[in-house]
Amino acid sequence: MKILNLSLDKAALDKNSSLARRIIEYGGMTDKYTMVVPIGNESVLKISDKVNIYGVGGRNKITRLLKLYFFAKNILKSEKYDVITTQDVYYLGFVAVRLAKKFNIGLEAQVHGWEKFVGIRKMLAGRTLKRADSVRVVSSRLKKQIIKDFGVAEEKITVAPIFVNLKTKILNLKSEKFKKDKFIFLTVGRLVPVKNIGLQIKAMAKVVESQKLKVKSGKIELWIIGDGPEKSNLKSKISSLKLENNVKLFGWQNNPEEFYSQADAFLLTSNSEGWGMVAVEAATHGLPIIMTDVGLAGEVIKNGESGIVIPVGNQAKLEEVMIKIIGDEDLRRRLAEGAISAIEKMPSKEETLALYKKSLEKAMKSIEIITQGKGKFISDDFSAMSGREK
Repeated sequence: MKILNLSLDKAALDKNSSLARRIIEYGGMTDKYTMVVPIGNESVLKISDKVNIYGVGGRNKITRLLKLYFFAKNILKSEKYDVITTQDVYYLGFVAVRLAKKFNIGLEAQVHGWEKFVGIRKMLAGRTLKRADSVRVVSSRLKKQIIKDFGVAEEKITVAPIFVNLKTKILNLKSEKFKKDKFIFLTVGRLVPVKNIGLQIKAMAKVVESQKLKVKSGKIELWIIGDGPEKSNLKSKISSLKLENNVKLFGWQNNPEEFYSQADAFLLTSNSEGWGMVAVEAATHGLPIIMTDVGLAGEVIKNGESGIVIPVGNQAKLEEVMIKIIGDEDLRRRLAEGAISAIEKMPSKEETLALYKKSLEKAMKSIEIITQGKGKFISDDFSAMSGREK
């Protein structure tokens, strides 16, 4: 089985990233695994005998998208692939649908996150999901959402969370943490509106000044790991609330292990999440988790058992549980242990890879049926974007 993956995640081109390590695992279940990523500069990375990752350059998003299309087209011209998979159901999905039709190969759409979109993004998402031969999602919540919003046939969908390599010595690590003077909340993610990190900053103002907090030196901090277009807005919010000594922006970190190891509790306050991989990472580091009711909340992180789940956008509730978790070490330990127990019950790496393979094979089988005469029709609409092909 030969797979062509169209992805937006430039971390794939960092051979030391966790994503690159996962891609090697994906490649291990195929005969060949090729990934193409639209980035600023052209590059190539061979990370195993089966896996090649190409970065396609361009001055802007449109030129990068066009270059990606023609680059992927040339790959498919030169060699027969079985499935094209895309991690973006919008613009890359638009390209993937066209290529899958042109070369008569299976199409898998991956859904890792979800937002309520209107206009062209909603149209593109609907087009990709309806025309995909197989759809892989990371949570049951997402499965229900795409069935509801786009009428995707349930039999096309495979639920397969991102696998996690569990860490050891977690409880020993946490014993050391609970003894230090400073209390640190940690959040990790792209600085974009949907992550709603501003909610955490506003809650910190109340938490810091609360008279109920008795943390030795009284120093409470929020560490924000990530980068994105909201950075300047978050800086302004920190300044306006006079929280410069309590809220720290560290930018994006390729290896955030050090930050997880020093933190005392983890926050995820997104308005929407497909899964919430960072919460799983936090659990593997023995952190108690406070998160909004999105993504894996209810499936893995259950309120009062493996974390604290609050309503989306509820600042008062966030303030309340942040104050509570600072003052209750037994609660922190119980939730941390509950989170570890929950992720230990998640599918193993082998089980997860089997689900990935099942989804890809579903796309292959669909094309086999089409080839035998039970075809489908997909309009040739890429010309609106790229002009007549040569």
